[in-house]
Amino acid sequence: MKKTISGVLLALTAAFAIVGCGKKKSKGTINFYVWNDEFKTRLNELYPDVEKAEGSKTTLKNGVVINWVQSANQSAVYQGALDTGLENEMVDMFCFEADYATKYVKSDYVADMGALGIDQSKQYKYTKDIVTNAAGKLVGSSWQATPGIIAYNTTVAKAVFGDSISLEDMGTKLNTWDEYQKTAKAVHDKGNGTDGKPLYYMNIGTDDWFRVYQNNLSSKMYVNGEITIDKQLFQWVKDTKKFVEDGYVVSTADNYGLWGEEWGKEQGRNRALCVFSCPWFTDFCLTGNVKPDVKDGNYGDLGYKAVKGYKSWFWGGTWLTATKKAVENEAIKDTVKDIIAKMTTDTDLLTNLAKKYGDFTNDEAAMNALANSADGNSTLFGGQNVYKIYAESVKSADLSNASDFDQQICENIQNKFRPFFQDSSKADQTAEACLAAYLKALGEATSLRYEDDAKDATKKKQIHVSSKVTIEGNTITIAD
Repeated sequence: MKKTISGVLLALTAAFAIVGCGKKKSKGTINFYVWNDEFKTRLNELYPDVEKAEGSKTTLKNGVVINWVQSANQSAVYQGALDTGLENEMVDMFCFEADYATKYVKSDYVADMGALGIDQSKQYKYTKDIVTNAAGKLVGSSWQATPGIIAYNTTVAKAVFGDSISLEDMGTKLNTWDEYQKTAKAVHDKGNGTDGKPLYYMNIGTDDWFRVYQNNLSSKMYVNGEITIDKQLFQWVKDTKKFVEDGYVVSTADNYGLWGEEWGKEQGRNRALCVFSCPWFTDFCLTGNVKPDVKDGNYGDLGYKAVKGYKSWFWGGTWLTATKKAVENEAIKDTVKDIIAKMTTDTDLLTNLAKKYGDFTNDEAAMNALANSADGNSTLFGGQNVYKIYAESVKSADLSNASDFDQQICENIQNKFRPFFQDSSKADQTAEACLAAYLKALGEATSLRYEDDAKDATKKKQIHVSSKVTIEGNTITIAD
């Protein structure tokens, strides 16, 4: 019963060892593939039928054992391990992200949630749209929605604009692109320290606002076997370069890139005004990085407030699903259904999950209730009910332009253009040189041609830059 996810499956998975191969799983075991412990932690804490949890094993009260198979998400490592596991019929359940959801939604592996009896009527529309296959069937379910916000450092805001600066006033200073740029200049112009560097900055690193651009694409980037890189991603390059040159970014160093050590620590320092956050980011990053300064359950001088910001956006999200093989397995099919139903559609559980982790869960009525209740007030945000902003921002969330290779497209442009931000005076770090390096890396990551085949005229390149983008030397021109 071999099935193929896409024409490039073998190329994507050739470099990965088979995860979990060997003996077939024993009766009563669910092999659950994940890239981190986010869902495992939430299930272990909140799923009512957990008997015990130890390391990579979770034992349920009915005797079923969940075997968590984890691989790193970066550089599509997780996708490779998952693809290999699916090909070898080793996967019963798995999680997937928005950046590559479409790849699995259109595959022949995933089960029909409706046929399984999962009622997703209370979930946000965009979280269902992306997991609806060509036949109109829902083949995945998420416990979360992920609307974006701008979290601003209250200490920096007071230092720049005065102690009386209000949440409403800061919202105005960040609510349009023009205002955001004016505010960045005001932050920079506050002055320099004894080291000659600015006292305050607008952004921490070059990747911080990338998702604002990615979530406002003009079209799908992978269609009919070819990639066309949207102009919005190059607008990110252009805007970020200007912010770097104007001194509005703390650092372009590698460890200030996304997930870098100093990038994380900087969230807990009083230097950068803005952090582009979302519910899971607040839990996984912001809260932990600020936590060392917490005293008596409060954040004291180091705290944040939240505003909607100058453009609607969201960041990722995680869906879970089951394989057809799993729902045909008498030993686990009822448990598989119950896990999906309780963890993604049970109002009480999702409300408790939101309260415990600060997540914005995938139950519209439950989140509206939190938005209008003291239960939605956040210590990190100084008692502010950030659910009010989430509930408003999520209305604009749209995944209609998501496509198969978004992870490879987006990770590589962030990595390959970092040298351009660092020092574009070097011949191999110009925008044009970085573009060439990017296209080559993207070709290697997707097994698509990034240039015409010199030996075979019929083999044309399959990776293109938007026709509205021109890059020569260090000049990036973007047409309307």
